[in-house]
Amino acid sequence: MMTPERDYCYFIDHRKYNRNIGCRKHDNAYGINGGGSERDRWRADFAFYRHMKNEGDPMAIPSLLACLAFGWFCWNYHAGKGLWRGQLLRRFVKAPK
Repeated sequence: MMTPERDYCYFIDHRKYNRNIGCRKHDNAYGINGGGSERDRWRADFAFYRHMKNEGDPMAIPSLLACLAFGWFCWNYHAGKGLWRGQLLRRFVKAPK
């Protein structure tokens, strides 16, 4: 019995243009490893964009823009700037009481 492949792409179809590999690498580069600096997030986002572009994916630019905007707001560590001060999930799980 084969283990089903995990879908790393939440907003786009992972079965097209080899996207799942790009999404997995993006998650491993930044999200799953607990974040990092804004520069680390930008590196991960642009590596994801390059992967999509190299696969001929028409969603490369929209995905990059979404990653940059959503990533800055929800996943980046930017203490004192904006609404979030850490990763989005950590914000909900470990919210101050």
